[in-house]
Amino acid sequence: VGTPTGERTIFVHLEAIGAIIDSLPGQEQIEVGGLLVGREYEDDAGVYLVVAAAIPARQAPGTPVSVTFTHQTWDQLSAEKASRYPDQAIVGWYHTHPGLGVFLSERDLFIHRNFFADSTHIAVVIDPSKFAWGIFYWQNSALVAAPGCYIYGEPAGNYDRLSALLTRYQRGRTQ
Repeated sequence: VGTPTGERTIFVHLEAIGAIIDSLPGQEQIEVGGLLVGREYEDDAGVYLVVAAAIPARQAPGTPVSVTFTHQTWDQLSAEKASRYPDQAIVGWYHTHPGLGVFLSERDLFIHRNFFADSTHIAVVIDPSKFAWGIFYWQNSALVAAPGCYIYGEPAGNYDRLSALLTRYQRGRTQ
């Protein structure tokens, strides 16, 4: 998706996209969010980040312009990460900007700097009204937009699962 080049190579599994999509229907006017789990790897081609899964923050209260990760939210996210993804690391977070576009607000920057400060951590921002996505990563001490990413989880040229996810999202928007 996009042009996945540059300083940061990012792979996102279809299951992570599916978990994010499933947290969106009916929430187009209220911000939602969650954690991203996966690992950073290195091979002969370089260092890359793999987002294996997303954990929706079901306990996070949202408004049209914010989502808050309370102590209860962190408890839910931590418990789910430990039980479902014990071998994965937290690699970032995602949240929505319903109808506002894809960007990092000052509040988002504060959250990322203070809770996702590791050089491997990313932020995914989604505007569900347009189904626009952006990935932001650390480059030196600044957060920059990734020019693209790789989606994996099905054979090249066979996009049945991705198509089903997008259909599921569209159905959720119309219900």
